[in-house]
Amino acid sequence: MHAENIRRGGEWIETRLLTSGPRTNPWFQECGGRIVQPNEIVAFDTDLIGSYGICVDISRTWWIGDARPRPDMIAAMQHGIEHMHTNMALLRPGITVPELTERAHRLAPQYQRGKYGCLMHGVGLCDEWPLVAYPDQAVLGAFDYPLEPGMTLCVEALISPEGGDFSIKLEDQVLITEDGYENLTHYPFDPVLTGDR
Repeated sequence: MHAENIRRGGEWIETRLLTSGPRTNPWFQECGGRIVQPNEIVAFDTDLIGSYGICVDISRTWWIGDARPRPDMIAAMQHGIEHMHTNMALLRPGITVPELTERAHRLAPQYQRGKYGCLMHGVGLCDEWPLVAYPDQAVLGAFDYPLEPGMTLCVEALISPEGGDFSIKLEDQVLITEDGYENLTHYPFDPVLTGDR
């Protein structure tokens, strides 16, 4: 990936999160020597400075193998997509960061402990502010200002069952427009993990 980024005029890789199977939970384990096994999850987070010096920060999770994923894995994937889409639907100029925190989708109890460090974060020349916190992590007055057209945010979902043997990591990059938002991420979700195939 680094070589292809450089070939296209990109600059550097900020994060190297590529894990599989039980190494996806807990999240934030750097790449290691474990070989991907048949019939397990592979999760990936990009965080690279690409062409024109712009940060690309998206995440996807795939099912690798011929067997079907377990029902709890499919349910977690569906919950993650719902989390992202519900939170994305809030995005528009004028909404404040505290309002986003207050109105955001609530993760199911079994995913609370392993949730990501934020609901959303800014992105531009690198991962940037603002940070849109989950309600239990919000700091009063920390980012108390409205979104504006031209801002770009990464909308996050980490669905990581407490004590589980997998995580689902998803993330889309979204541009705030004059009347709402545009999702800049066109890479699809894995239809096997969504239960659509």
